[in-house]
Amino acid sequence: MSHSALIELSGISKVYSIETLETHALRNINLQVNKGEFVSIAGASGCGKSTLLSIIGLLDVASAGQYFLAGHDASSLDRDERARLRNKEIGFVFQSFNLISDLSVYENIELPLTYRSDLSDSAVREIVLESLNTVDMMSRKDHFPSQLSGGQQQRVAVARAIGGSPSMILADEPCGNLDSKNAESVMQLLEQLHAGGATICMVTHDPKSALRAQRYVELFDGQIVSDEPIAAHTKERVLANIINELALVGA
Repeated sequence: MSHSALIELSGISKVYSIETLETHALRNINLQVNKGEFVSIAGASGCGKSTLLSIIGLLDVASAGQYFLAGHDASSLDRDERARLRNKEIGFVFQSFNLISDLSVYENIELPLTYRSDLSDSAVREIVLESLNTVDMMSRKDHFPSQLSGGQQQRVAVARAIGGSPSMILADEPCGNLDSKNAESVMQLLEQLHAGGATICMVTHDPKSALRAQRYVELFDGQIVSDEPIAAHTKERVLANIINELALVGA
């Protein structure tokens, strides 16, 4: 494994079998993400984006291939070992926020930290308050999710993701349930975290959000068809795709 690589996937494939039917969600994925990178994983619905993110996030296991995360051979871990590594190394931001409705904002951020045996109660409190400050939600710490707007709920989800200083943040369609104003606010927050040194992998079907990253990985039918830094030619190609999609909708 490369010394600078935080994530290294080699020959990763994922096959779902239902009775006699096999679905190949991922085919021979080779991907390396270095510390401090902001990578967008894009592609049409059903191309394997979320499956890939689930494997990177140790929520699912590959059918074949090898995966190293922060120096750990994640391919050989059992369920409990994956859970411990996931809780320590990975912060998640989901499209549907995934906040617990009967817990306060503070308690939602606190909960995953309580499973960390290496953190004292005072350390947990300090982390929660620092995370709330980072996302500008300190004034809402005693509110419940139902008392927050969608944008505020996603900020709480980001605060939960960064608590405990994970090695990386995985964001699955983080703006998918937000209006344009709140989506912009969340994207700015992710950019600020990246500027502060965070490693971020973001799955998105929205080309405009994808272009906010520094690297663009495109999937098609479970395979990586493009992996390049986001430069002028990449933006032109993605924007051309947007124009073509709009033309098809209007046809």
